[in-house]
Amino acid sequence: MPDDDRIPRSLTGAWRRVLRSLQGRQPADRTASTVVSALAATLRSVHGVPELPGIAAQMQDAARAGLVAGSWMPASEAARRHIPTRVAEWAAAALVATLRDKLALVSPDRAVTMLAERVVRDLAYAYGLDRMAPVLLAEGRYGPAELQGHLAEIVADDRISNLAKRLLARPDAAGLRAPSQRRPRMTLRDLTHADVEAL
Repeated sequence: MPDDDRIPRSLTGAWRRVLRSLQGRQPADRTASTVVSALAATLRSVHGVPELPGIAAQMQDAARAGLVAGSWMPASEAARRHIPTRVAEWAAAALVATLRDKLALVSPDRAVTMLAERVVRDLAYAYGLDRMAPVLLAEGRYGPAELQGHLAEIVADDRISNLAKRLLARPDAAGLRAPSQRRPRMTLRDLTHADVEAL
């Protein structure tokens, strides 16, 4: 069966590039570049996570009060239906449950950054990586543990954290762009002997 028949229909073009990168067993840093681009495009199309700062503030209040669970979902029906807002709430609840003491002590800026990074990583799974995993496993390209480790390495990339910081500056994701991949400067001599595929 051709690979195209195995691509989940719910994947957009940007996420299909991620799938092709994973199918081609590209290195984690190269695949992370496509994931960050896909995430930025997805966040723009779903209008970001406008409630993120408010959810982070309530998360930190819950941690300081010693609460383990709670709902920080905004009151409006539209916000409750918004998938990134729901993911942010679940991420906040997970952080309170696992890092309550740390959250109670950090600054509000650090707390919202921690939440934003967690939300962006969770959205990478929700919008793409979790949908691709069954395809990759069915094709036999990865074993379960290998795939889990590879995906964890991809979402641990610094560009994911940088995208989270950019999202904090624009919670509605208007004009959000993926951070560019910095390449080390090469001398002319290095360029003449460089592997073209590696560039």
